[in-house]
Amino acid sequence: MELKINDKEFQTKFNFASLSLWEEKIVDNDGNKQDDTEIFDALFTGLVQKNPRTLVNILNGGLAYLGKEKPKYSEVFDAVSNIMGEEDIDKLAQNLMAELTANGFFKGSMKQWINSIERQIKGYDKFFKELKKPAKNAPKEEKERYDNLTQRYNLLKDQSKPLLDEFDKMLKDTEITL
Repeated sequence: MELKINDKEFQTKFNFASLSLWEEKIVDNDGNKQDDTEIFDALFTGLVQKNPRTLVNILNGGLAYLGKEKPKYSEVFDAVSNIMGEEDIDKLAQNLMAELTANGFFKGSMKQWINSIERQIKGYDKFFKELKKPAKNAPKEEKERYDNLTQRYNLLKDQSKPLLDEFDKMLKDTEITL
């Protein structure tokens, strides 16, 4: 994928330099660096959800191979903003999916991400099977705790399945298999 920055064309390439940049730039809420699994979770989830900031971060990482010649983040941000203004954000996300899967560098990480979400969904199902509903005469606090837990885990499960469905759709559109 090409990015036009300051009237100059830059070709994105995803490799270990990308990963190093993401390790440096993608931090948790406390500003701590994350491990690879958390980084890929943030990137792939953001890609599937078409989060504009994540799309910028992915493309910024795609220019990391340039080293000192890499444009500043703000320049990448502006270039990606221009792309989003010219074409649909869905198309940009789809192009990034194709780019990430085409070179094969992140295929293994994508498979691990998918497997992780599938394990989460199975874990939620197991949780619900093992969760015992409070007795009718149980204290109000116990019933509220049960209701809160079921709502929370239903919400988590309801968020996980659409991620996989959208990822599969996007991947299918690239005509590339993992």
